[in-house]
Amino acid sequence: MTEDLAPFFADFAVDATVNGQAVRGIFDNGFASAEVGLVGMSSSRPMLTLPTASLSADPVGQTAVVNGISYLVAVHQPDGTGVSTLMLERA
Repeated sequence: MTEDLAPFFADFAVDATVNGQAVRGIFDNGFASAEVGLVGMSSSRPMLTLPTASLSADPVGQTAVVNGISYLVAVHQPDGTGVSTLMLERA
């Protein structure tokens, strides 16, 4: 049985590319902060969640472009249900 994942990505997905291939996925770039000594530190956690079938076997190290910004795929996390999350680093 193969599930149609299109409805999950219909409302909130954005157009992007991974390794030059057009994909649609849900982009999240949440804010993260941590206390480091007296100053503290903040960053973001960009990630793209998309159907695993839209990716090559190992996208780590490939370029992803989302909303006109280039990222490097740092981590590929397939969840075993046909959905993957790519942890991104700004290129």
